[in-house]
Amino acid sequence: MIKNMIFDMGNVLMSFSPEYILSHFTQDLDTIKVLKESIFYSGLWASLDNGDVSFDDACEVALKRCPMIDPAIIKELFSTWYHYKIEDKSMTELVKKLKEHGYKIYLCSNAAPLFHTYKDTYDVFQYFDGLLISGDINISKPDKAIYEYLLNHFDIIGQESLFIDDSLANIQAASSLGIHTFHYTGSLEAFKKTLHNLNLLP
Repeated sequence: MIKNMIFDMGNVLMSFSPEYILSHFTQDLDTIKVLKESIFYSGLWASLDNGDVSFDDACEVALKRCPMIDPAIIKELFSTWYHYKIEDKSMTELVKKLKEHGYKIYLCSNAAPLFHTYKDTYDVFQYFDGLLISGDINISKPDKAIYEYLLNHFDIIGQESLFIDDSLANIQAASSLGIHTFHYTGSLEAFKKTLHNLNLLP
């Protein structure tokens, strides 16, 4: 019997698109390509999410990696990037509905500790019973240890939980521990249909 819903954040509860974020700081496609590869896809962002490096230190790394880019762009990016994560209001309504039906709602996301400074700007987190981000414990998905920590920390049972994530690797890791999973690929209707088919929502 499912009692708990465990959500990923990026591209499930809200958008996370490096291209979209960067487009607010520059319209130059070459600059966007350099910043995307130097910051988001170089391992630097993963280090931020894992809590291994601060945003100030990461900014310094990016400035050294990208001497050809206007430093003001990089500094502004690191200061305000999270303003461009767009909450999926339809998903928020579904989370609210799940909460009203008695499910416990949890977050398990790869995110830097900075998350705690902006989370209250999003409506969805008012419905959550617990929030776990990788940066707080220095363990990131798909490492099985983060799911084990989640279950132990919130005293919940994997077989009584449904984990929703857009990453297949994350889904597979959770499933190997007996957690029920749903691979979210952007279709809210498909998720609703699954909840209905599993008799988790009418």
